[in-house]
Amino acid sequence: MDSQLPLFILVFLFFGIYIYLKTVVFPKVKGGMGELEVSLRLRRLNKKKYIVLSNILLKVGDSTTQIDHLVISKSGIFVIETKNYKGWIHGHENSEYWKQTLYRKQYPFKNPINQNKVHVYFLKKSLQEYPHLNFYPLVVFTGRAVLKNVKNWTPVIYAHQLIKTIRQQDEEPILTYEQMKSISSRLDKIKLLGGKERRGHVRRIRKRSKENNKNSVSGACPVCGGSLVKRQGRYGGFYGCSNFPRCTYTINLGENS
Repeated sequence: MDSQLPLFILVFLFFGIYIYLKTVVFPKVKGGMGELEVSLRLRRLNKKKYIVLSNILLKVGDSTTQIDHLVISKSGIFVIETKNYKGWIHGHENSEYWKQTLYRKQYPFKNPINQNKVHVYFLKKSLQEYPHLNFYPLVVFTGRAVLKNVKNWTPVIYAHQLIKTIRQQDEEPILTYEQMKSISSRLDKIKLLGGKERRGHVRRIRKRSKENNKNSVSGACPVCGGSLVKRQGRYGGFYGCSNFPRCTYTINLGENS
């Protein structure tokens, strides 16, 4: 009996390490590869016309949000949410969850458009001295993802389309280059840098994901605390935050009714 104990401990440790790698390490590596691909593409932008910031962690009140990439231009700020997936991607602008189809199985994941709406909300709160600043949210899929059935009006694109999309939308200048540098400096000053803050951010995300369903059912916006009201859009009914347009959180009507 005693001779079998070390083997049991080894199996237990191996299983624990495997679960840790699968649930913690591998997703981080996968996401990091997608963000690296986008970073390399953003280097092609003219540095005299664009300022690129990556991995920005902002805090408003007791809440935090992590933004993959920002591109400051003379027409405003491009807010980029990166997703590194493979398989078919299905989703709707107003859905709470999208789906990934891989080997005939479907896996839900948070609507990246809604995630980016939260990023824009935090940026507006953090840059209130620029009330007329334009924000251009972009969702960029890297890897081998195929946008099979995505209904959206917020741009959802492949990585190879990123530079062209930025240049096409960057039309009407409202900022000087000095103002662009001022915005960049402001974000550098207020962003959180330490590992402690980032670990706290991860804990808050996990807690928020557990509470979101409860908050939505109770009629409270999980982003800003406003009330959720029923609205009718071009693709059907949905719940929208009462603080719109300051907060643009939405959720499908059918998911709460």
